[in-house]
Amino acid sequence: MDNKRIISYCKNFYKIVNFKPLEGDNITTKLIDIYQEYIFKIDVNNSEDINTVIQIDEVLSKYIDDYSFRDELKKQIVNIKIKNDVKDVLKEIIKAIINIFNNYQEFTTRIIYISKWI
Repeated sequence: MDNKRIISYCKNFYKIVNFKPLEGDNITTKLIDIYQEYIFKIDVNNSEDINTVIQIDEVLSKYIDDYSFRDELKKQIVNIKIKNDVKDVLKEIIKAIINIFNNYQEFTTRIIYISKWI
């Protein structure tokens, strides 16, 4: 019952889990595994967990659709540092991925291209 409720929050669930990464793309495969593991272990009665699930669903959808974001996340994900005293490592990884996405969005929306007509 909870799994159906969780999937109802993840509008991109099937797009993400059915995505076939290129051969040898271990980062994408691991990201999809982390996504699935995380969303199915949340507390469906905790609004913060629900918001995080909705965000990570959007982030991975963007990851699949946007090549430049995919490259950026692949570069930055290897630099994620988790403190030793963290109780929920998976949740910290998810938060870090969302932060990378937020920084990426902020950076890409700031750059405004002004085209020059000849």
